[in-house]
Amino acid sequence: MSEHWIIPCNVKVFNIIEHFRERKTVIWKNSFTIMTGDVAYIYLGSPYSEIKYKCNVISTDVDEKKLKDNAYAIPAKKSNNYFSKKEKYIEMEYVCEYPEKTFPLEDLRVHGLGQVQIQARTDRRLQQYLDTEECKIMQNGGED
Repeated sequence: MSEHWIIPCNVKVFNIIEHFRERKTVIWKNSFTIMTGDVAYIYLGSPYSEIKYKCNVISTDVDEKKLKDNAYAIPAKKSNNYFSKKEKYIEMEYVCEYPEKTFPLEDLRVHGLGQVQIQARTDRRLQQYLDTEECKIMQNGGED
């Protein structure tokens, strides 16, 4: 069974918005146990402060060549996170872009989101909220 993750993105460091205008896949540092088949929600930090994208994890086997071809994925400074001593990367495929303010930070917090500084699994309450709101968007034809 797949897991669902919130993955933060500092748009001041990496402009994922521009990236997804040109490409449909992205290489990302995997700090925890994100696996092929998992779903990742990309949370954009300030000034957006919202989940903007949904992606499917299509590979946990990112080789050196692919990593070098996608140098943006390599963090400029090393993490002090205990779990990220060994650098691992995932490849994710763009699924959709949510309309502006579909999943703002305030609403995410009300539904159980804690900090958004590190990758984290969604808990049952938060996932139910995300699924319900996404279903509403699809019914209204608002998905990208």
